[in-house]
Amino acid sequence: MLNVGEPDWAGVARSLLKVLAVTAALLLAGEALDRALWLFGDDRRMVEVYGTAARVANPHERLSNGYGGSGGLLATAHRMWGEPRLAGPGGGERDHEIVLDVFGNLRAPSLGGPTGGVADALAMGHAPADQVKKVIDGLPQTLVAVAVVEFETPLTTERLVAFNAEHRICGGADVSYVYDVPFADDSSDPSSYNAIVWNRGMVLDYWEKVDHECAAEPRAALAEFRDWVGLLDEDDDLSAFGLYYGPLKQAAEHNEVHGLLVDRWRLADLRKLLDAPEVRTVHLADVAFDVSPGENEDG
Repeated sequence: MLNVGEPDWAGVARSLLKVLAVTAALLLAGEALDRALWLFGDDRRMVEVYGTAARVANPHERLSNGYGGSGGLLATAHRMWGEPRLAGPGGGERDHEIVLDVFGNLRAPSLGGPTGGVADALAMGHAPADQVKKVIDGLPQTLVAVAVVEFETPLTTERLVAFNAEHRICGGADVSYVYDVPFADDSSDPSSYNAIVWNRGMVLDYWEKVDHECAAEPRAALAEFRDWVGLLDEDDDLSAFGLYYGPLKQAAEHNEVHGLLVDRWRLADLRKLLDAPEVRTVHLADVAFDVSPGENEDG
């Protein structure tokens, strides 16, 4: 029998649990609403953060700027199309979709990182320069290639500017900067991430033009990469691209270029770089006949 003068502790506990549940639900709803307002009210950020991240992590494709779309009731989408980064024509275009929901969960099933020859080249595996020279010397020097020029040690921006000036390398759509190489270690967090590859055109709308600065372009490229990393929040989920805030921030701070991803350069020009002391080797991703004479004069 319950004493009239004693409180109903079970009832008090039930009431407290109800209050806590309602409070938690309101907090979650408020957080979801804030996220939704941020998400649906800022399509530009969707493009600048997630569209650019897709390009950084997937250099095996030449990706378009893309366009917005509906991802459903509680999500927004950004669609891009791309073609394989091959030395020759062909390969066809395919569509990609990036979907971000109000809870910050990202889906980009076909943009998880590089594949094929470009992925192998970015891994910078064992490819002794002498062997690569023999391969190139045995091919017509007018062939063009997609390749990664690996440096003996990472170059700072100023050393890369001097290297470009010495070898008459101009920046452009055919030169991307490898700010970090792929990483994998089960004992680390994150346990793996993709190479970080940057090109100055990655943050531009399709109608914008880059004022290329030729040999000095690495300075502008690094500044733009740092600006982009500055747009990121620590809780931005880029894992669908194999990218993470920590390694991106570190790459922006370190000012190191591990190599150059070059697009449709003549084999003769790559062969010359193999004699430079700064170059460890060249990793060929794809080779083809040049069907567009005159477009590689600055390579």
